[in-house]
Amino acid sequence: MTLVIADLLKDWPCTWLHGSFNEFISGVKENSREVQAGDVFVVIKGKNVNGATFIKEAIERGAVCIIAEDRKYEEMCGEVAFGIVPNTRTFLSHACSRIYGEPSKNLHVIAVTGTNGKTTVSHLIGQILSLLGFQTAVIGTLGLFVNGMRVEENVPSLTTWSAPHLHQTFARLIKMNITHVIIEASSMGLAQHRLDHCSIDQGVFLNLGHDHLEDHEGIEAYKKAKSKLMDLTQKLVVNEDDSFWLEKGKQSKKELQWFGEKYVHLEEIKPLSMNVKVFDEGSSNGHSVEVGFTGVYNISNVAAAIGTVRQMGIPMSSIVSILPNIYLPQGRFQFILKKPFQVVIDYAHTPEALEHLLSSAAAITEGRLLVVFGCGGNRDQAKRSVMGEIASKYADIVWVTSDNPRSEDPLKICQQIVENLPETSRIHIEIDRGAAIEQALLHCMPGDLLCIAGKGHETTQHIGDQILPFSDEHTVLKKLSTLPVTWNYEK
Repeated sequence: MTLVIADLLKDWPCTWLHGSFNEFISGVKENSREVQAGDVFVVIKGKNVNGATFIKEAIERGAVCIIAEDRKYEEMCGEVAFGIVPNTRTFLSHACSRIYGEPSKNLHVIAVTGTNGKTTVSHLIGQILSLLGFQTAVIGTLGLFVNGMRVEENVPSLTTWSAPHLHQTFARLIKMNITHVIIEASSMGLAQHRLDHCSIDQGVFLNLGHDHLEDHEGIEAYKKAKSKLMDLTQKLVVNEDDSFWLEKGKQSKKELQWFGEKYVHLEEIKPLSMNVKVFDEGSSNGHSVEVGFTGVYNISNVAAAIGTVRQMGIPMSSIVSILPNIYLPQGRFQFILKKPFQVVIDYAHTPEALEHLLSSAAAITEGRLLVVFGCGGNRDQAKRSVMGEIASKYADIVWVTSDNPRSEDPLKICQQIVENLPETSRIHIEIDRGAAIEQALLHCMPGDLLCIAGKGHETTQHIGDQILPFSDEHTVLKKLSTLPVTWNYEK
């Protein structure tokens, strides 16, 4: 789509300071390293970095226009076109949608938000739709998936992608004949206006817990950010078992589909699967089905996925026939070893998620429950001791270790996790995560279950100013290969 600068600024509040409106443009970027000849560079002022610092680099790379919020950057632009807008984040969303031809309007977009479960529910919805014959994509924490297959490695490491990446991807997906796209809507993505000019057909509201409070400077700002999706979406799919979203749903006048334990009952939980009974709204006759994964908390995730697809007008009988074929995404209650003891990795990194994970793990283990986990550095410190208490409550033995300590002292983080716990031989501090995993594996006996929580699918460890390769899954497999061959391992 060939546009000039004026096409982006039409009907948008802007003070134009110099340069031509009629310069042809090829793209819109907020990252100077991604700027190419003919691009518009939008200056975003972040918490730690001001994009104005990179105006010169953007121009050197070929930017033909700079858009900022403050006219004081005019001199930095030289002869390059320059204008100011009230909010560059909202302008970025608008401009990216516009330059790619407003692609989200030609897709059925489903946005999933919640403190926990966004990735799981997004992928479950995607799997159900793909199995029903829809051409489907999922965009989020794990990357880009098309009809269940990961198709790209070099993607943003964000739960909710930036507007330039998101709208460019939408346009590509349309060319691939994709019709339905499921995206994860994080609180930061919503607060930073990344989805402001995305046409969203269904918004799915899972739960509200304790996360990212340091970014939002408090729980009320966090709630406000999450709630923004209710204004952006046409229809709502709401968890009636969550008090916050229950009240928000009741206040809305938009078309609404409820989900919750009323609609999906747990009949039997097993180590590797669950038997559930699914009820359609207004019906007392349920459908019994076995799903091929476990975890009591996943009942709500299944219910959310069913409710979303059901709201699209698809019969419950068609949905139920698909459920035995769905599976959890990578790093979500993922079994690395099944015998003679079990090893599970999971992304749980909030108090609620850890409680859900460990209570479910305790329910399915025949022996002891062993746990390895930590808390991230430069993140909400208030949850650390809470998570320590949760781990101690369920686990027979706990190893407290590093989980992306960033610029904080990993030992101090571990000490904060255990500060409210009595001294006991059941709790160990080992800041080297690989060593903690090895120690836990050496303690495992037949029938035990080892849960390694916090990183899930992640393949790096952020320590100081370094981002180092590290995978819980690869570490487990490597350590198992070096342990004495006492038992036959079944993966």
